[in-house]
Amino acid sequence: MEFNQFENQPQEMREKPNNYMGLSITATVLGMCSIWCIGLVLGIIAIVMSSQSTSKYNTGDYDAAVKSAKNAKMLALVAFGIILISWIYIAYSLVTGGVDAIYEAFMQGYNSAQK
Repeated sequence: MEFNQFENQPQEMREKPNNYMGLSITATVLGMCSIWCIGLVLGIIAIVMSSQSTSKYNTGDYDAAVKSAKNAKMLALVAFGIILISWIYIAYSLVTGGVDAIYEAFMQGYNSAQK
């Protein structure tokens, strides 16, 4: 049995791709403020994809690490878009009298519970 001295040599190390973990965490935290917490769900998935990017890079699967990083970035940006849309909707509701309608519905429920 012949030993190949080049077999155990490390392959060319590529630079670690940006996994966008910070972006994913920020999207998750801000996602708690979105309507129905959709941004929160997408942010959690983005964190998982970011983590997978790092672990895939550490195992030597560079192409899969880049793909996971791109998916994490895309999910985080979609979460930010949803957060922005929900904040605009909330601001619009507040400006057009949404608080009064919410308060009125709360008071009706409270009064019916008192009876």
